[in-house]
Amino acid sequence: MPHGTPGLSPRQRLLARGWHYFGYGVLFALVYGGIRVLTGEFPAWLLFAVLVVSVLKDLYDEIRLQRGGQPLAYAGIEHAPSNAVLIVFILSGFIDPPGTLLGVPARNVALGLAAVDLVFDLSQDMRA
Repeated sequence: MPHGTPGLSPRQRLLARGWHYFGYGVLFALVYGGIRVLTGEFPAWLLFAVLVVSVLKDLYDEIRLQRGGQPLAYAGIEHAPSNAVLIVFILSGFIDPPGTLLGVPARNVALGLAAVDLVFDLSQDMRA
């Protein structure tokens, strides 16, 4: 993907990333699925580390976008598929974080973080 997509509509920008999304979706499915299969569970600490780092990266990217710059690692790494894969795996029960965080089931917190970050990342992709 070229560095910048001038003249494209938001929809066209997302479509231009289609193969990146697909490729990274397969990669994340294999990595996350492999961790789950090989260890018997997906460690909750790793799940939340991935989600928190993803949210922090998007916050940093938003600052850069607001200042007229490009996102960090623009067109190099797509992490929207990471969130999509995690959402599917959590909803299916393949990844099921135990316990609660501040009285909220960890599963719900993880789903919320992944969903918010997915929407946030896609909105940035439409503007970048």
